[in-house]
Amino acid sequence: MATQFRRALQHALLDNPERFGLREAALNVGQRLIAVLDDLRQPDPPILRDLPGQDPADSADEFVRRFVAEVGGDGRLVVDAVSRRAARAIAERLVSPAGPLADPARPQRVTGELFCTLYRLFFGELVGEFVHVLIAENVKLAVPVLAFDPTDTVAGFVADQVVKLLPDPCATATAREPGQSRLAEVARDLLTETVTEALGLGDTGLEVAA
Repeated sequence: MATQFRRALQHALLDNPERFGLREAALNVGQRLIAVLDDLRQPDPPILRDLPGQDPADSADEFVRRFVAEVGGDGRLVVDAVSRRAARAIAERLVSPAGPLADPARPQRVTGELFCTLYRLFFGELVGEFVHVLIAENVKLAVPVLAFDPTDTVAGFVADQVVKLLPDPCATATAREPGQSRLAEVARDLLTETVTEALGLGDTGLEVAA
């Protein structure tokens, strides 16, 4: 069923790439994601300044709030809400016990490897969350109405599968001459391709496995 929804969304967007405003939203939020993740690779990133420092949990909650606001924006459309949910998923990975911002008041820098992982995961989450909304709102594309509500399972499956299709900024940066461009610049260069593949609009022939 997850594959059916993914393919139904893909076909709907192939008919009209601007349907739902998803493509434009993904490009815009992707730019903001890259900017924030790049900041977190630098000393003293603005998003971590003046966090409450007494309780790591309070610092983490405030960081997540800031990250979602910076990346997801404050738009009121469905695609904006989906973007914020995807941003929250990434922020929560950063503040997880194994993450570099487990205590954001005493942060570690985001590594290049983690930057690339989170970049790809974000777009998987974005598409997965949008499929979640289609199911929850019972939006009929080319699939039957579900007799049950497996939204979390379907969304997670779609997200995991989409990530496998996306270009890796780290691999692309490695293939270029050393020092040719910063990782954030490579990610920006790949953004249109990343969104295109995430939404199933590419001509590579790749698609989510059944």
